[in-house]
Amino acid sequence: MIQVEPPEGSSARRVGPFSSDGESLYWEAYAANKRGVTCDLDARDGRETALRLCATADFIFESETPGAMTRRGLAYEDVCGVNPRIVYTSITPFGSDGPKSRYADSEIVLWAAGGPLAAHRDGDRPPLRISVPQAYLHAAADAAGGALLAHLARRRTGRGQHVDVAANQSVTQATLSRILATAVGDPQGSNLVASDRDGRLDQSGSGSGTEQTKWRVRDGWVAMHLALGPAAGRFTNNLFAWLREEGACDERLAALDWREVPDLVAAGERSLDELERARAVVAGFLAGRTKREVMEASLARKLLAAPVLTVGDLAESPQLEARDFWVEVGEHRLPGPFAHVSAEAFVFRRPAPRLGEHNADVLGEAVRA
Repeated sequence: MIQVEPPEGSSARRVGPFSSDGESLYWEAYAANKRGVTCDLDARDGRETALRLCATADFIFESETPGAMTRRGLAYEDVCGVNPRIVYTSITPFGSDGPKSRYADSEIVLWAAGGPLAAHRDGDRPPLRISVPQAYLHAAADAAGGALLAHLARRRTGRGQHVDVAANQSVTQATLSRILATAVGDPQGSNLVASDRDGRLDQSGSGSGTEQTKWRVRDGWVAMHLALGPAAGRFTNNLFAWLREEGACDERLAALDWREVPDLVAAGERSLDELERARAVVAGFLAGRTKREVMEASLARKLLAAPVLTVGDLAESPQLEARDFWVEVGEHRLPGPFAHVSAEAFVFRRPAPRLGEHNADVLGEAVRA
């Protein structure tokens, strides 16, 4: 894999966090296992060098602003002229065409435009961005999958394709299966219990009421949904069955069918105050448990709950240790392969490249080809 950078270096080299000697740990993680070359794509010589590299490549991944590669003479049509088998993958904020294709973006813009922020904001307060940027990670995973599908088609037809991935569409699917809720008769999707300012039940995630996604336990936090409605109310039923066995709730709460809660509230048979009481009961119950206990119960009882792991938890995870997840690359300990396969694959052979480290080798190979 070859990382092509401008002469001044990829912008990823300037993304934190940074090591004590000023190295970007972001770059060290995401550029590991790549050879690196510098090439000025805006110059004629740089374009010709890039086309020589493309002529022998199987895949190209680019994330420039739509139109930039066309102006350089390096769009899919240009590259296809020297390599008809190329699988050319573009990752952009909103896609390569359409009315929003040239819109500026940021992490929070993509999540807002894709939909997930609407369902996960905190009560009636504005939504906040996710602490660690993830939108383009979702897009990158989709790009890898799309490129492999195009590769499969190439094996049958002998020709490559242009794979066009919009980060905006990738994050739309990152909604805890909410986008599938209508298939089971829940038109607004399952969500947390909430109410609007008029006191009506609201499944869209707005308002206040008993909406809560993070719950304190003895040794930290767990993420859990008190879901309601046909799509996911049964998981909350499972939670209250556990509470009932432990003597932590009364019979009235234990008998509540959370699949029917929206209709019960609309009919006046259950009040929002009672749902708030349910939340308080759950909070008190979880406060005496550990993350491990909640995780074990989630697996055994089919709950929508999982521990909120810290970086320290991950580093000490016996599961990750058993899977040989961590690898030493250069001076850094990095996350290793995401999958184990019988053939040799996902092997970390080299740390992230220094600027222009492999110019002589890679560009020399391109000339000889």
